[in-house]
Amino acid sequence: MSSHFLPSIKTASSVSLADARRRSLGLYKQWLRSAPAIVDIYQLDITSAAIRRRVRQEFETNRYVRDSQVIDILLFKGRVELEETLNHWKQKTHVMRFFPNDEYAQPKPVDFLNKFYDGV
Repeated sequence: MSSHFLPSIKTASSVSLADARRRSLGLYKQWLRSAPAIVDIYQLDITSAAIRRRVRQEFETNRYVRDSQVIDILLFKGRVELEETLNHWKQKTHVMRFFPNDEYAQPKPVDFLNKFYDGV
């Protein structure tokens, strides 16, 4: 069992936009704090900083949503994604689908020995 286990929580509705904002910031912080664990669990070839950048992009796309019910649904989905990721209910390929191939990929080796070592 992983030491990064994240328990399920009861779904709640936001009572106001301020409450929804507080909850979304809390989820955002949980994602940021979990980035090193995600790299460790899935042995990713990307850095924690790359995960944090991608998480920020996701949160930024929904920044201007003002309907508290929509925000609650987004919070639920974000929490479920975090829970599934930290509890290792995904495979590495599922996590890597979250990242565009060209933006976060490690540079390809150019000389013979490095290609050989990398199995390219």
